[in-house]
Amino acid sequence: MQNRSSVNSLSATGAEHPAIMLAHLDAPSPVWGYDGERLGLGRMLALDQSSGQPLCLLVGRGRTLRSLRPVPWPAVRYDTRLQAWLADVTAPLFLQGPGWSSAAGRIRACVQRAHIYYDVYYETTARA
Repeated sequence: MQNRSSVNSLSATGAEHPAIMLAHLDAPSPVWGYDGERLGLGRMLALDQSSGQPLCLLVGRGRTLRSLRPVPWPAVRYDTRLQAWLADVTAPLFLQGPGWSSAAGRIRACVQRAHIYYDVYYETTARA
């Protein structure tokens, strides 16, 4: 699942930042990182409100939605055999990335920061 060749493949937001809506997943599924570590449960999707296109999978750790972390949509895929999401990020990268408390209501900024955070990471590792 190594999809690290294209830095721009993770940029889904483009120059203008879309209005974001959230869609709760009926059945949260485990999210596994590239390194085989469990990142949490896929709880929601952040969608571009005008087009309906997914921007990020929002991953929660624990039983509640109190704290979520986004993974850009191009970096995840759903494996029907495993009934789990597979993410092209490692656990340390994911845990150091942007997150927010749902009570803070900063969903849009967090989703936008996710693309910047992961793009910078992939750009840095591609040069190394």
